Amino acid sequence: MKNRKKLALAGLLIIVLSILMVSCGSRPTPEPTVDVNVLATNAAQTIEARFTETALAKPTDTPQPTYTPVSYTPTTSSAPITLPTAGTGGSVSIPTIAQQPTAIVNLPTATLSAVGDKAVWADQSIKDGTHFAPGESADLTWYITNVGTTTWTTDYSVRFFTGTNFAKAGNTRYYLPKPVAPQETGQVTIDIVAPTTPGEYKMAWVLSNAEDHNFYTVDITIIVD
Repeated sequence: MKNRKKLALAGLLIIVLSILMVSCGSRPTPEPTVDVNVLATNAAQTIEARFTETALAKPTDTPQPTYTPVSYTPTTSSAPITLPTAGTGGSVSIPTIAQQPTAIVNLPTATLSAVGDKAVWADQSIKDGTHFAPGESADLTWYITNVGTTTWTTDYSVRFFTGTNFAKAGNTRYYLPKPVAPQETGQVTIDIVAPTTPGEYKMAWVLSNAEDHNFYTVDITIIVD
């Protein structure tokens, strides 16, 4: 681009000089010879200087700032936000949603209802499967632990329930000899007489309270040879 401009200016100067030389050809004093290359170089330097001035006059490009994203965590507040109302000069208060506290619920402690008469077998003096001779007699004692909440009085008893009743004289009830408090182990003894016929015999008795409500069962099995 710059070379084209130089050549154009040089050509223009040559034409101008040629016209001047023709118009002045009648003068007696010859004009000095003009170096065309020097004129073209000067013209080119002048044009280049103009372009430089124009470039310097242009504003420098301002670098754009860079932005670093910032994370934002919203927080809750109980204070209202007040905004201006357009055209009235007043303001409108907008309540914000406050963070609700975590509810703490105190659940009632589960309680078990009182257990009245309750028992568990502890031991017995004659083991199951003991051999007897026909008509042989013995004392059978059951040891029973009170795991309830009531005290067994001497009005509590064991009563015949089912099986072969080989208690002495066919008795069907025996009372506790003494009271049995909760967590204590009581005992009740009955007299037994082995049947006269050989075989295996079993009988069950129930533990009853003073109102004759049954709440536990004990039993015994013997073998008559």
